[in-house]
Amino acid sequence: MNTSSKKGADRLIPDQDKGVSGKEIKARDDMSDLRNVDGNGHVTGRSTYLDDIPVQQGTLYALPYDAPTAHAHIKKLDVSEAAAFPGVVRILTFKDIPGENQIGGIIADEPLFAEHEIHFWGMPVALIIATSEHAAVQARKLITIELEELPVITDPREARAKGELIVPPRTFKLGDTKSVWSECAHVIEGRADTNGQEHLYIETQGAYAYPTEHDSIRIASSTQGPTAVQRTIARVLGIPMHRIEVDVTRLGGGFGGKEDQASAWAALVALAAFILKKPVKLAMHRMDDMRMTGKRHPYSSDFKIGFDKELKIVAYEASFHQNAGAAADLSPAVMERTLFHSTNSYFVPNVEVTAYSCRTHLPPNTAFRGFGGPQGMFVIESAIAKAAQELGVSAREIQERNLLQEGDEFSYGQIAQRVNASPAWELAAKTFDFAKQQAEIDAFNAKSATHVKGMAIMPICFGISFTNTPMNHARALVHVYQDGSVGVSTGAVEMGQGVNTKMVQVAAAVFSIDPSRVKIESTNTTRVANTSPSAASATADLNGKALEIACNAILARLQEKASRILKSTPDAITIVNEARAEQRPAHRPRLEEARARRALGPREPERERPLRHAGDPLRQDEGEGPSLRLSRLWHGSGDGHGGLHPRHL
Repeated sequence: MNTSSKKGADRLIPDQDKGVSGKEIKARDDMSDLRNVDGNGHVTGRSTYLDDIPVQQGTLYALPYDAPTAHAHIKKLDVSEAAAFPGVVRILTFKDIPGENQIGGIIADEPLFAEHEIHFWGMPVALIIATSEHAAVQARKLITIELEELPVITDPREARAKGELIVPPRTFKLGDTKSVWSECAHVIEGRADTNGQEHLYIETQGAYAYPTEHDSIRIASSTQGPTAVQRTIARVLGIPMHRIEVDVTRLGGGFGGKEDQASAWAALVALAAFILKKPVKLAMHRMDDMRMTGKRHPYSSDFKIGFDKELKIVAYEASFHQNAGAAADLSPAVMERTLFHSTNSYFVPNVEVTAYSCRTHLPPNTAFRGFGGPQGMFVIESAIAKAAQELGVSAREIQERNLLQEGDEFSYGQIAQRVNASPAWELAAKTFDFAKQQAEIDAFNAKSATHVKGMAIMPICFGISFTNTPMNHARALVHVYQDGSVGVSTGAVEMGQGVNTKMVQVAAAVFSIDPSRVKIESTNTTRVANTSPSAASATADLNGKALEIACNAILARLQEKASRILKSTPDAITIVNEARAEQRPAHRPRLEEARARRALGPREPERERPLRHAGDPLRQDEGEGPSLRLSRLWHGSGDGHGGLHPRHL
């Protein structure tokens, strides 16, 4: 900590303290070069993931039995032979659910277990609980099911034609496209299709649940949304959320695939643990995971785009057919983000875009990096590419002429501000020399008989944060321990993006302590409740700000208490490199100095600094006054006069 007048405001006391480990500490204001705090654990294999958690004695292992077809009525399910297999403890179905057989988040249209009808290949029908994974796998082969096959829809256009929509269609409109088509010098129409994409996170879906006191349950889950898991389990078990604790140390990748879809697997093991009163674990096999979980949404879209003679876009229409899969999952929100990004980085004065969320018999598709934005941007880029080909011009020429400018309006009414599209384009063109690269490509293609090269450029205008505005919130819990070390809990989930390191940076910077003094705790619904999922490119921003606010609140208490000890004012105290200095008036009585000094508690002889008055010459390693380290604020002196107790702050 450092207290000073204006004259001494920039003077720092070099840190001489040592961390808990005994190593020299060097706190830094600039931590831009801080290494990933999890890096050492990752490369040495010591980082803990779900399947690394030591199992409790008596742990059972769960394995879903999933539907072997995409759409059918269940006429008969026979689990008797599987239940008799050695090692099998219980086989659960929808009949065993004490609460509601429902895990749908936005819309309640997704049963945890199939009851009488199968909606997609891979839908959970039963859950095998056994004493070993091997026994569960062998037992699954013994389950028989009698089905009445039903028609299967996999094409979103067919689903729309048959009225199979998750939600009513949405339309964004700006200007009047119908009235300006006749004014266009060029009108191009076409179709663009994008397929699905597997998340392929290195760590598969999974959860580990065990009962605790007071009929409660604790779940370690590989999820981006601990609160969503907690809420879903409460619904399935029919108990309040406060009896469910969800804990996440880190994920081995998520990419959106564990934002909502982790809930089903956590609910399954929670159900088993709740019923059997035993710990139950599920770490899915890769093939089960890929078969039973949703992907990036495939889209089939139509477009119509019109240009004037200067290749400025006059009008644009598009219809997006989103393949949502068998249930809503996050599809309505994904569909809306597609509309938000339908014109990408371009200004179009007349726009009409409509999106249809279509129900098919695929596993419910879900969040994936970009959350519908890439699908929307792809269509207008496809329209520009086709126009460039038909008009015999470069797509780059059309792109550059239509880039957003300050004050332009999006199709949903937002006015573009602080627009840097054109400067960014110009910088890229200069840095990468588009013209030179294109000339080299043309020369190569002219000579090559077997290979061709090409170059594509795509500006991106992407909106971060949740489109559901109330979800843009975060929380943090900060503990400052008696030795000055700090524990931090937030709602942020570490999944390889480095958010733990960012949170360490925030806490260390506010308290001006070495990053080694900060420990990031697991993400836990009991410590930090009602969190939004780690998604939408906003996790570090939201949780980092919450953490900054929490740290500053504690810092203010420390400053207030230190100011009373040292006869200063709170606003004159700052923390710099874990030490505190004060420029005191020359007339300050030595008795007051002695009392303030004694209140700090005894110091080790090698760390002792002699008292000095204002006007005395400074040693090279001194500041404007005696040091008062963060940890010292929490220690008693041992002579009855004490230091500061946490309850005093």
